[in-house]
Amino acid sequence: MDVYFSDARASVKKPEEWYQPHLSPVKKLEKLIEESGVLDFVDKGDIIAVKTHFGDRGTTRTLRSVFIRKIVEAVKDRGGKPFVTETTGLGMTKDRSTAVGRLLIAEENGYTSQTVGAPIIIADGMLGLDCVTVDINGVHLKKVHVAKAIAECDGVVCATHFKLHMQAGIGGSIKNVGVGCVAKPSKFDIHCPEKPVINEKCDGCGRCTEICPINAISCHVAGDTGNRTIYTIDRNKCIGCTGCYEVCRKRAIDVEWLTGREISERIAECALGVVRVVGKDNFGFINFAMDITPHCDCRPYSDMPAFPDIGIFASRDIVAVDKACIDALLKARPNPGALVDDFWEWTEPMAQIEHAEKLGIGISNYTLEIVE
Repeated sequence: MDVYFSDARASVKKPEEWYQPHLSPVKKLEKLIEESGVLDFVDKGDIIAVKTHFGDRGTTRTLRSVFIRKIVEAVKDRGGKPFVTETTGLGMTKDRSTAVGRLLIAEENGYTSQTVGAPIIIADGMLGLDCVTVDINGVHLKKVHVAKAIAECDGVVCATHFKLHMQAGIGGSIKNVGVGCVAKPSKFDIHCPEKPVINEKCDGCGRCTEICPINAISCHVAGDTGNRTIYTIDRNKCIGCTGCYEVCRKRAIDVEWLTGREISERIAECALGVVRVVGKDNFGFINFAMDITPHCDCRPYSDMPAFPDIGIFASRDIVAVDKACIDALLKARPNPGALVDDFWEWTEPMAQIEHAEKLGIGISNYTLEIVE
């Protein structure tokens, strides 16, 4: 599979050479889109989702809106009707957990319909529950809940800030699709093997019932004297929003959080569900290996970049584009003081790529084409 690459860096030695607009990464992105054919799937009239990540409050190294705008313009040039999109985060109490909060954060971080040149739509609805369910019969997951606006569009362009990730190893196109294009129930399934349980610390305050969006929590009176109210979660009804876990002051909600390779494999399986709904031929992937932080953009801060800027990668193959990026990182020299040495020891950056390839959503073998 072809992966196209454009170096994001510029080399200007003399003051009289400083005016070099062709050296801008925005201009290089324009050329990369043209020469790679990454948007060749876009037909006139197609509704195209430009999927990116708005970050959280305090994040300062998300993709610049000018890159998103350039992709939007390229979609329009091909007759497409683009919208820029993201989904809500897991939980119910944080701003990023609702569509309203997501849009407010997006605006604070520089993403508006004016700056990106297209409408901004939160793909999984107000509370992150609007979705289309698809069967996948994966190793870990049997169903994936795809964000409804993603399921209803004609194609998806993934504009991904490629970075490291504390649990999944890397945050590339596979994660942008597998986490960023699914609704809350699948986000929960990525992180947790079982639904929450209320333990003996429960004092019957009832705050969990107030926040539960589907009334999956009920109460009954316990004890011989009938003086204690006990709450239980119907795990068959529970959708895994984790709202109850967030509001419980007594830590009476038990949630098992996964770590290690299994999270990466679950991300890949969610990506499979999204690809099945949208169609494998209706995707384009653009990875920006720039401002490569050692953590996801959902963190409310930005650590120093772990590597110098490398460049922009484009492909029609979700696995190949991520593999090309990780190969480039492994050849790069980390920035002084970066957390990379420890990072490689306690994460498995290849797990997503290996499992996604087994699932058949892409291939890891690629030919790198340089776009000057």
